[in-house]
Amino acid sequence: MTLISKPSMALALMTTLLGPVAFAQGPNPSTSQMPHAGHAVAHQVLHLSASAQTEVAQDWLVMSLSVQKEGLQAPAVQKQLNAVLSAALAVASPMAKPGALEVRTGEMNVSPRYGRDGKINGWAGTAQLVLQGRDAEQIATLAARLPEMTVSRIEWRLSAEQKNAAETRIQAEAVARFQTRAQALTQQFGFSAYTLREVRVNAQEASEGSVMPRMAMVQMDEAPPAVPTMAGKSRVVVNLTGSIAMR
Repeated sequence: MTLISKPSMALALMTTLLGPVAFAQGPNPSTSQMPHAGHAVAHQVLHLSASAQTEVAQDWLVMSLSVQKEGLQAPAVQKQLNAVLSAALAVASPMAKPGALEVRTGEMNVSPRYGRDGKINGWAGTAQLVLQGRDAEQIATLAARLPEMTVSRIEWRLSAEQKNAAETRIQAEAVARFQTRAQALTQQFGFSAYTLREVRVNAQEASEGSVMPRMAMVQMDEAPPAVPTMAGKSRVVVNLTGSIAMR
């Protein structure tokens, strides 16, 4: 069961007074309360920002494997990459299971090598296979069964379900804080009510980063050990920025 730490709130408040002296003067944005002709009603614009954040245990592992080949001709290098990738897919695809272990191909690139004279003297290419999902043990075990490919990148993150759940929870808290502060400031400035003019919501995930292991070359008859992995935590942040008209 994934453990979620107690949300911690960070609230930032920014006020902007519009107008040449203190506040901007303008029409009331609520059409249902438009003043009669000849009776100008002033309103003051206040800008607010609020944020909420929480740390969530990471539950989604992304492991990238790669293979490198070199040769004098580009088609020959391409053929070698295709052979290794096809063999890896033949082993990995039967083990795929949605959500637990997902398999897909990554980038493939073949580029020229240049000598000191500036002329092409060969070709080098790389191909990637990406394993990802919640079953970290199975992913690491499968990676060890592909001896012609080495682990080039390991990244832990939140699954879409985990991230959405965290965003929904702290978004409600951020909205409540925004409303509470808006009402309090309205009263502190000597007004009785406010109208929400606009609000923007932004959510983001900040993880503890990825690992790019440096692996020594092994002989073809050696079986590389399974790569150890350990999940960390991601910080999910929801930011609200908006403005109100005090009246």
